[in-house]
Amino acid sequence: MAVLDQAAPRLLLPPGLRFAVVGAEFVRGAGVALGLEPHLAERLALIAEEVLAAAPQDAGAVALAPSDRRHAVRLEVDFATAALDLAGLDQSRSRDPEDEVDVGLYLAARLADRLATETLRGGGLRLAFEVNRRYAERVPPAPPEGLGPMAGLPLDPDAATLALLVDWAESAGAGGPAFRTAARVLDQRAVGELSARVARDARHRPVGGLFWQPFGRRLMALSGPALLLPAGAARREVAAALLDSALSGLVRGTIQGLVVLDPAPDMPAGAFEVVGHLPHRDGTHPVLFRALEEDPGRIAWVPAPLRDWVADRVRGLGLGRDVEEAPPPARATGAVLAAETDRAAGRVTLRPLLAAADAAAVAIANVALFRAQGISEIRAVLDLGQPDHAAFGAGLVQAGLAPAALIPDAAGDLLLLAARA
Repeated sequence: MAVLDQAAPRLLLPPGLRFAVVGAEFVRGAGVALGLEPHLAERLALIAEEVLAAAPQDAGAVALAPSDRRHAVRLEVDFATAALDLAGLDQSRSRDPEDEVDVGLYLAARLADRLATETLRGGGLRLAFEVNRRYAERVPPAPPEGLGPMAGLPLDPDAATLALLVDWAESAGAGGPAFRTAARVLDQRAVGELSARVARDARHRPVGGLFWQPFGRRLMALSGPALLLPAGAARREVAAALLDSALSGLVRGTIQGLVVLDPAPDMPAGAFEVVGHLPHRDGTHPVLFRALEEDPGRIAWVPAPLRDWVADRVRGLGLGRDVEEAPPPARATGAVLAAETDRAAGRVTLRPLLAAADAAAVAIANVALFRAQGISEIRAVLDLGQPDHAAFGAGLVQAGLAPAALIPDAAGDLLLLAARA
């Protein structure tokens, strides 16, 4: 029997093909009630239908919960058990067209722009499917002549100031990809997924900005700075003031550190440690990190082929880590990698979803799949606090990825690998 949560759009119902249509209709109707565009509600409904149809009868009750994240829509599918065969979610697997379960999971994964798993209390498993909103293309206005210098301290901007900064930064090509599409940036901030500091001149016009967003368990990723003043002392002053303002705006005790994956040229690099280098078309650029609290140390579960590299980085960064080789995964088969693809940038980032003894083969197949699609930048992120993630390491190395950076996080260091340039 289906059970509807009246307080929020959430439905609990049995798994299997019989209830798949019921689940899809619920998600479709809830999407309309949430004010989603029909095509987005339809994509979530199709995902719900395929996942429910593929779920085994003994999986227990399945919960469906659609939500609107403004810049994206999300469907959470909660299972009472994690002992599920979800290998069909992996895009790289060859499929029997007659296997409706395998093909259905594949379609659900392809319909999402992002896919993540989360362990629930009591041994359950959550699959989270996100679909990005599309924003109308527009030509942003160019920044006016005669901006600056900075007047006063950077501030948490109102929506109009933030939108103007993003428009001008996009027009000027400043700050990197985070400073693109003002409507998307405003939506991200509205749901708490982005924070900003903006510096203004005496006429209250934005002259620079810096963003930060969640990254990992207790990290924040900085983007920018986007600076609109000409090169010189005034420009450097804005960059330093933005960083100081961001540091003062972070809640200590909650955030352990800051990471900068793609630093803009004006990021005050002296305020960070270099924890690695990422390859790109024109060479490499540094990955920066700044600790905000003392690291208490813990175990880092490392793939055997990467043990020496990680141990060397641990010593170089002065981290208190016991570098251990991870035990093999409990599952014999069914490993899954999630792929977050940015085709405009020619980049894919692979992240473990479910580990199994076939993880190495799955990693090799994923890298081959995206190389064949012409993706030029292939990255992977392993959480060294989760022993199962290490199972993918050997395959990623065999496929041509190399360790690029070790990002400290006492809850689980992040090992960033990248295809050699």
